[in-house]
Parts: sequence; C-alpha cells; structure tokens
Amino acid sequence: MSRGQHPPRTYAAIALAVTMAASAFTVLGTSGAVSASTPTTGQIDRLQQQANALAARLTTDQNDIQVAAEAYDEALITLGHDRTKLRHTQGVLATLRKNLAQAMMNLRDAAIDAYVTDNGAAAALAVIDGTISDAGSIAAYAGSVTDQLQNAEQAIVVAKDRVAAEVTVQAAQERAAAATVAIEAKARDTAETETAQVTAILKEVRGRLGTLIIERQRALAAAAAVRALKLAEEEAAAAAAAAKNGGGGNQGAGGDTGAFAPLVPAGSNPAGNEAVQAAESYLGVPYVWGGASRNGVDCSGLTMLAWQAAGVALEHGATAQYAESTHIAPSQIEPGDLIFYHFADDGPWPITHVAMYVGEGPYGTQTIIQAAETGTNVAFYAMYWNGFVGMGRP
Repeated sequence: MSRGQHPPRTYAAIALAVTMAASAFTVLGTSGAVSASTPTTGQIDRLQQQANALAARLTTDQNDIQVAAEAYDEALITLGHDRTKLRHTQGVLATLRKNLAQAMMNLRDAAIDAYVTDNGAAAALAVIDGTISDAGSIAAYAGSVTDQLQNAEQAIVVAKDRVAAEVTVQAAQERAAAATVAIEAKARDTAETETAQVTAILKEVRGRLGTLIIERQRALAAAAAVRALKLAEEEAAAAAAAAKNGGGGNQGAGGDTGAFAPLVPAGSNPAGNEAVQAAESYLGVPYVWGGASRNGVDCSGLTMLAWQAAGVALEHGATAQYAESTHIAPSQIEPGDLIFYHFADDGPWPITHVAMYVGEGPYGTQTIIQAAETGTNVAFYAMYWNGFVGMGRP
C-alpha cells in the first residue's frame, strides 16, 4: 500500500452492527431466572471482538497518521530547498542580464573613444586585451575593441541562456515539490479524519459493552438472590413442618435460614465505614491473582487494603481473614463486614473467597463489593448466597 492510500472503511457497517446488537438487549424480568432477553456471554464476547477490531484499526490509522505526517514534513523540506535554489538561480540570471547590459555599454563607449582620440585608450584596451601593442594604430584598437565586444556579448549570452534553462528546470522541480506537499497534506488529513471516526465508534462500542456487562452482572445477581430467597422459603417451610410434626430442625451447615434473609445494616461501625470507602476507591482496578495494589488486587488483597486504611491489619488470604474476624450472624451485618465463601471444586481450603458488605449501594442494602475473578474489575454486586460460609468483623 503506497503512502497516503488506505483500504476502504466500513464504519457504517460497524455502527449498524453495534446498533442492532444494542437493540437486542432488554432489562431482566422479575421471575428470578435469567431471561432470554438478558445479554448473554456470547453477545458480550461478540461486542468485545468488535471493540478489539476497532482498537486494532485505530492503531493502524494512528500509524498512518505518523507516516503521512512524516512524509508531509519531508515534502515541506524538499519544497523549501527547491525554492531556495530557484531564488538563487533567478538572482544569478538577473545579475548576468545586468552585467551583459553594462558590458555592452562600457565596450561601446571604449570603441567610440578609440575612434575619436588615442588619449590613453590604448592602455585601457591593453587591460582588456593584452595582445594589443602600444605601437598599434587607432584602427587596430578599434578592431580589437569590436572583437572583444562581440566575444563578451557572446559569453554573457551563453551564460544567460544556460542559467535561464536552469531556472526553467528548477521551477518545474519547485512545482512538483509543491504538488507533493499538497498530496501528503491530504493523506495526513484523511488519516486524521478516519482516526477520529474510528475513535468515536470505539467509544460507543465500549460504552455499550460496559452497559451490557453491568446489565448481565445485575441480572445474574438478581436471579441468584431470587433463587436464594426461594430456597430460604422452602427451608423455612420445611423447618416449620418438621416443628409441627415434632421433629428437630437441622442447624448445621445450610440450616440457618436467617442466612438467606435480605441483609439490613444492624448499626454503624465507623471503622467499617472507613473500610468501605477505602474499598470503593479501588472500583475499576483489575483482578490480579495475589495482587494488593492499585495495579491489581485479588479478593483478600482488596479487603486487606480496605481494612488497613481503617487501621486494622489483616493477612492476605481469605481463610486467614476468616480466622482473624469475629464471626457474626447475617442479622448483625454492618458496613465493612466480610462475607466468606467456599465454592464447589475449590479444593480443601475451608474459605476460598471473601467479599465486603457495603450497606447501601447500587443494589440497595443488598450491595457488596468484591474482586471477583480473573478478567473482571473491582465492582459492586448484589448479595448472593451460593457458596456462603459465614460473616466476620475484623
């Protein structure tokens, strides 16, 4: 691909695809299940692929801008050199023309003087032509002056014609350089315009992608909450039936039906509020396994840094933090308290994940904050009970 040329763009097609994808998504229903209209991972992945393709195109366009800008700068330099050279040659030509007119005038004056009177003319002519003898006649001087006049005129005429031809050549070079500057300027402007278009479309795609991800997270969290409440109701009904029949309810793991009741802050813990504020300052920071900095955090890294800001030291590990915390019931939950989980296939560790209770947020009093998993950023989530082990206050 030559400099300044670019393949056809498909911005309209991309924008249409984004619009069609956006119109296909609607808000989650209230049945407790993820509805068919909820953004799917496949839809999100396809939109992500579009965003990646646009980002790659943007990189290409930015490279085109650099190439076009460099070519434009080089063309301007060449044009400047050509114009300087042309001005110099035009000056030489003007000087030659002036010298030719002056030489013709001087030599004609000398010839006339030689015809009229010797009066030192021989000496003057001898300076012009050293071959003339002082013993020569005035006629010889006159003939010599005539020859020198013709020779001088011819030499200057030749030089003038040569320089005039050079001016013609250089003028053509200067016009060509100016045309190149115009071409390179157009190529640069085209690349900049295309980059602005791709940037605008990419911004729209990324904005929609972020919205879809949030919609899906909310849908999944809401569905999980509905399922958990339904399970709690079923277990409560089963416990009531067992009590009615004289049976003793199982209060072991999963038997505490209060764990599935909606969370309501029981009080205000100043240190916990500080920990929540600190955790919220990490919103958007990517999940990094073993991370504990602004560049990336994992689940226990986030809670460790948050409580560290509140003046409480915790180990960097969910199991250790569970051991370091005072265990509380869900009915005693306060902002900053930690929620511990162990999911299926997580291995032998009793605790494999930790999140923090926010108290009041995007999901009302059911809002938690966590560094969930690789590929996500620190974000708010709705409280979920799948894998729930217990709660603790550092």
